[in-house]
Amino acid sequence: MKIPVFGLVMIFVIWLSYEIKKHTKADKQDSKDFWERERKSGFVPRKSTAGINYITLDESFLPKDRGDSGSELNSLCNRILNFRDMKIADLSSMSNTELKETYGTANFTALSEADNNFTALVPLLNRLVEYLYDEGRLAEAEKAASFCVEKGVMTYPVVYTLALIYDTICATDKLEELVKTAEASGKCQERTLNDLHALMS
Repeated sequence: MKIPVFGLVMIFVIWLSYEIKKHTKADKQDSKDFWERERKSGFVPRKSTAGINYITLDESFLPKDRGDSGSELNSLCNRILNFRDMKIADLSSMSNTELKETYGTANFTALSEADNNFTALVPLLNRLVEYLYDEGRLAEAEKAASFCVEKGVMTYPVVYTLALIYDTICATDKLEELVKTAEASGKCQERTLNDLHALMS
């Protein structure tokens, strides 16, 4: 027995209505749970931040020859060094609520500033590595990029440029280790990992 088209449409409408109501209810519960967590996190007492990996900056990874005072490289280095006395940490994997739950509300502002400093610093480090590589200063580019990777800056400009350097100087062992580090970090985009594997093939 064939079900009339109208009957099929009605069945679909009923099913769709049920699914919408189900998901709306679930969304409301999720929202309620989130705001309850957020409310409670506002009362979490100060906790130790000893486990946070703060990034410290000095001039050891920067090139010594930076050109004249008006050069792009000199400007980049100076802008990077402006962060020397600031707290810097990559906390992007944690939400604001999680930060307060983990480290206490009293630490939230300082930790947010540390994360914002990291976000502002990364484009400068990206550009530094790319600039040195484009200028053919491979040893200095490798030094800067290695520092970035060590500090958890796993962006495409840093990681892939470092991989290109290792490939150029035939440092196969270092390239393989970089790929393992990139995969284990959980921070690299799929494009980065794909290009790293393509470079090794």
